[in-house]
Amino acid sequence: MTTSVAIAVITFRRPGLLRGLLASLQAQELPAGSDYSVRIVVVDNDAEGTAAQVVAAFDGDRYPIESVVEPEPGIPFARERSVELCWNDDALIFVDDDEVAPPYWLATLLQAWEKTGADVVTGPVKGNLPEGAPPWNHYSDVHDSTGRHTTGLELRKAYTNNTLVSRRVYHTVTPGFHPAFRYTGSSDLHFFLRVHRAGFRIVWCEEAVIAEEVPAARTTLSWLVRRAFRSGSGDTISRLLIRPGAVSYVLVLAYASARVVSAIGYALAGLLLGRKTHLLKAVRRFFSGIGSLAGIVGINHDEYRERHGAEHDGGEPVPGDLAGGAGPESPRLADPGHTPVADHPDARLP
Repeated sequence: MTTSVAIAVITFRRPGLLRGLLASLQAQELPAGSDYSVRIVVVDNDAEGTAAQVVAAFDGDRYPIESVVEPEPGIPFARERSVELCWNDDALIFVDDDEVAPPYWLATLLQAWEKTGADVVTGPVKGNLPEGAPPWNHYSDVHDSTGRHTTGLELRKAYTNNTLVSRRVYHTVTPGFHPAFRYTGSSDLHFFLRVHRAGFRIVWCEEAVIAEEVPAARTTLSWLVRRAFRSGSGDTISRLLIRPGAVSYVLVLAYASARVVSAIGYALAGLLLGRKTHLLKAVRRFFSGIGSLAGIVGINHDEYRERHGAEHDGGEPVPGDLAGGAGPESPRLADPGHTPVADHPDARLP
């Protein structure tokens, strides 16, 4: 029996990057002797449908591409639309529109799925730095998640930058992506934390590596600080949405405090030993801890309100008058007749 797999991509006014990704996906090889039916689903989060012209250029290529517009601005709405479009596929694979996949990537990911029998398989992302990137980017792992885990290791979370999700997962954990994270990011973290909490297995595949183009705007220390803050806040808000109550607040407070204390330790070690990597970890952990504390009262950084690097790809920034994190409605239920594992109380931060 043929196994259907959809590769889901959400995009917003980045035609050059989207073109590169789609070209790399069309070059993917499948595992020898396998019977997979692969298609690509592009969800354009631009109401003007600017991705259509890019997608049209690939008409008739190896893998069919379906392109739709999700006019409601915000990453969670585009991701939820992806799930709806892939509802009848055996698995969907999330990738970002600024990535490029080597030819062996898809086969490696599918083979890991077959071998482990996991519900979710996720792999590393390798950042391709632009020319002139400040030196600290080259010895930091902030843009590079390779080498962090061994293949087959079970994880408690994942992200949508390089991840295969079995149908039984998104048929159960629905709706998937909370609109509280409209411009902040972390809707994928929130989703996969719920996936793990629901009892599904998430495993790592170190060999299924994918590359990401890093824009110059993400090579500054100010970006590193904002990203660390946003990640910490997103983690806190995710956990409090999943399990509200006094116990969760105490645990989050303890975690945030531990991050700040460990940051001080890394800073001292970095100064005494002269290790720049320790100093970078200190910066990331400190502002991640501060972000975690801010998340307790619902404060986050709207990183995607104005998309980084838009000027380098011919795009326009997201309009600044949109209410970040306050969507007009809860996301659509992909399967309205199914009771979700974690209900979305509303579209606002706690």
